[in-house]
Order: sequence, then structure tokens, then C-alpha cells
Amino acid sequence: MATTPNKSPIVFVSADANNTADALYTVNRVVMQLGGLPVSTFYGPQSGEYDWKVVREAIDKCDIYVLLVADSYGTLSDSGESYIHREAVYAKSKQKTVVALLKNAELKGLSQTSVQRLKSLHRLMMSGTFKYWSTKEDILLLARQVLRDHMKPQFKVGLNQQSVADTREMQLAITDTLFKMDSYPLRFTGKVFAHGNCHDVELTIDMTWESAFLSIGTMMTSPVTEDRMRSALQSYIEDEYQDKFLEVVPDGHAVGDVRCNEIEFQRLKAYLKGAGVIVNVASEQSGLRNYWQLTQPGENRLQKLLVPG
Repeated sequence: MATTPNKSPIVFVSADANNTADALYTVNRVVMQLGGLPVSTFYGPQSGEYDWKVVREAIDKCDIYVLLVADSYGTLSDSGESYIHREAVYAKSKQKTVVALLKNAELKGLSQTSVQRLKSLHRLMMSGTFKYWSTKEDILLLARQVLRDHMKPQFKVGLNQQSVADTREMQLAITDTLFKMDSYPLRFTGKVFAHGNCHDVELTIDMTWESAFLSIGTMMTSPVTEDRMRSALQSYIEDEYQDKFLEVVPDGHAVGDVRCNEIEFQRLKAYLKGAGVIVNVASEQSGLRNYWQLTQPGENRLQKLLVPG
């Protein structure tokens, strides 16, 4: 559903408040950063009576409907379906722009019935725009990416200086949000040598966003391959966290061949791209599809980290 120029889009965020509090705050913050007005009911059984009429009216007025699903199907209504399931069905029936953020849920603690209900909700949302998430960082990245595509019409009010400045300010706020978040865990493997023997060691290392960015950003003022980015990150870990590897193996004296988990490296790269600090500079003509470079905001961020003032 298209939004009217200069009108802040209303985004109804449907979530079960009992298990989505942190993620819900992140989604609402992203909506506000993008210039929208988030609406959430925060309903739980302890809240009293569920006002379906008021919820329907709020969904009717919204420009975008977001369903945020965490580790459970949600609080059940009298009809046997969860309130968030009911709200999602209603939003779809009203032809709203619907976005689903579905967690890669931990199903071990759920009953078979709950698992089936949760799967049915996932299947319903797979008929439209949906993304899977696991961490708060995922929510930040995915919500920003998918909602920006639906909310950006409000920024197309003319290429005047004010609108450009507003867009830059929005991007800066998103970048700052990512870099201020908690440390980011990355898995690495390495070989530890002791008494002539070689031991394979796997470690999860909590890196700050700044250190992760610095380890690869200093070489990205010109285009570099993903392999060079990964190699720079691995060299940094081998130098800075050697002691952690040696602690695992008694009498270990040397560390080598440190490698970053491929999936987690790709996720880190996606986060930095989502934060607007790196960009793919490849072209079909050059064939350099996997070359990356700092954006101007990325260079500005790097400069601030290298020369704090």
C-alpha cells in the first residue's frame, strides 16, 4: 500500500509480548528510524480482556502490517488460534502490505500441538514477504532492509537538499545503532601445536562491532575480494586471541591456520552492508562480483575509529 508524501506511515507490529520484548523494541526503533509510527498492543493474558474491535480498527488504519514471531505460537484466543495468528489473517484479508519476521525457533520445549500450530503460522506467512531471524542483530538488519523497501516512498518528496539531508541522517542513525550494540560472536577454528602434535580447536569469540569493522575496513578504501576480507579478519584473530586458543590445549605453544566459520562471516558481511559502511562494487562487465569497498559513510566511520577526536 503506497503512502502519501510527507505522511508518516503507520506500521502495526503484531507480536506476543511474553517472548518478543527485546525484538519488539528493535522493530519499533527501526520503524521510527525510517520515519514511521509503530503501533503495538503488547497484549498478554495478564492485560485483561482482548479488544478485537480496537485491534481491527488499528489494522484497518495502518499502512504496513508486521508480524513478529519468536519461539512460541503465541497466547491462545477462545477460538483456539493465537491472537497474533488471528491478526495476521485479518491483515491479509484486508490486502495490507504484510511483512513477517519469523524466528528460527527452538522447538524442544514445545508440545507437538504447539509445534504444529507454530508451523501453520509460518506457512501462512510464507505466501508473502517474510524473513527468518535468530538474534537481535538479525532483527535489526532484516527489519531495516525489508521495511525500507516498503516505507521509502515517503522520502521521495523531491530531490531537494532537505530530503537528502533527512535520508543521510536516517542512515547515520541506523549505522550508529549497529555499532553501539553488544559484542558480536563469531566462530573460528585453528590449529594448536603442543609437543609435536597438532590439535584442532574451535572457539566462539565475542568481538565488538568496531574491532570487527577495523580488522577488515582498513584495507577496503579500494576494492578487495571476500577472500582478502576474510583473511584480514582471520589474521587479526590469530594475533589478538592467540592466548585463548592456547588455553584450550595444555602446553600449547603455537597457533596457526585460523579460519572463520563461512556462514557467520557472510552474516557479518551482510550486517556491515546493512549498516551502510561497505558496498559491493562489482559489475557484470568486469566480472568482479565479489569485490567490496567502503562507502563514504564507511570511510567516515573508519576515520573516526582510527583518529578519535
